[in-house]
Amino acid sequence: MAKNLKTICWHVTLFLILNPVISLAVLIPYLIFSDSYTGATLAWNIFFASIFAVLTNLSITMGYHRLFAHKSYEAHPILETVLLFIGAGAFQGSALKWASDHRIHHRFEDTDKDPYSIKKGFWHAHMGWMMKNESVSLPIHAPDLEKNKLIKFQDDYYLASSVIVGYVLPTLIGAFFGNAIFGLVIGGGLRIFLTQQSTFFVNSLSHTLGKTPYSLDKTAKDSIVVAFLTHGEGYHNFHHKFQFDYRNGIRWYHWDPTKWSIQLASVTGLAKKLKTVHFSEIVKARLQVESDNFKNSQFYHEKLEPVFEKIVQSQQHFEQLKIEYKTAGAEKIASIKAEMKLAQIEFEANMKKWKVLIKALNASPH
Repeated sequence: MAKNLKTICWHVTLFLILNPVISLAVLIPYLIFSDSYTGATLAWNIFFASIFAVLTNLSITMGYHRLFAHKSYEAHPILETVLLFIGAGAFQGSALKWASDHRIHHRFEDTDKDPYSIKKGFWHAHMGWMMKNESVSLPIHAPDLEKNKLIKFQDDYYLASSVIVGYVLPTLIGAFFGNAIFGLVIGGGLRIFLTQQSTFFVNSLSHTLGKTPYSLDKTAKDSIVVAFLTHGEGYHNFHHKFQFDYRNGIRWYHWDPTKWSIQLASVTGLAKKLKTVHFSEIVKARLQVESDNFKNSQFYHEKLEPVFEKIVQSQQHFEQLKIEYKTAGAEKIASIKAEMKLAQIEFEANMKKWKVLIKALNASPH
């Protein structure tokens, strides 16, 4: 028993437990017995806490995750500063530590070296790993991030920054709206708890609930439900297959507020060099998953494989033509546009053929 207690990281464990417990223990009696607030005061504080919660989530998904951990785009120092400032108030560690741990997760995903491997259980992946000294004390290995002065500053002064942004700032804004206690417990403690759970769902629920359309050898899954809970991080199978893409939801209609925020930052000049994987690679991954059960069959080699090659080739040809189109002279534009149209028609025709073949195979007895 004593040995097990020594493995617990007590300061993290106590914070994760006591922050929501104390916040609710203060808020509920105050709401019941106090007559020093109005409905408008409560509403304004909830409104602020909601906006601050969204910004807190984005500081993690847009900043800690896609910018710092994966370098999926480049950000202006102003945007970096904002993301680091608000990110400190998320109480998820410094950006340097968070990104370093996350890179280990991707490097050793689903193995014993993965700090929050889902194979060690849902609770471990969700929160349990942070309560263990061996996980919290993982050495930082992110030399590229350590060279960034803004990231290093936040790391050096993380504790003070997190308290100021996470608790002091909401308390002051709560006082501005007429009630400092609401600011502290709603904009501070409860916001921290709820936004932490959103991030923790990426490590647990995103590896439990959903489908695997891009890779069958990864526990990460795509789920629109989880995407809503995590600001777009629920398209996790795609992310683990193509981790350097700034998007998680690749379609315009996929719920991915983080992707939209990065795009907005790009339009305003605060972000640049947004990385995306070629659509031909995405198509190839999906076709490989769809045909995985049939790869040892004669039908696959005779029927599916030729169509597979034609689909990928037509999409790659289309992508090459798009590049040529951007630099083509006026005399070549018309012919390139015609070729692009033909490549698109060929792609769609072969995709229809592919779907018919897959449907027939799935309907036949194996």
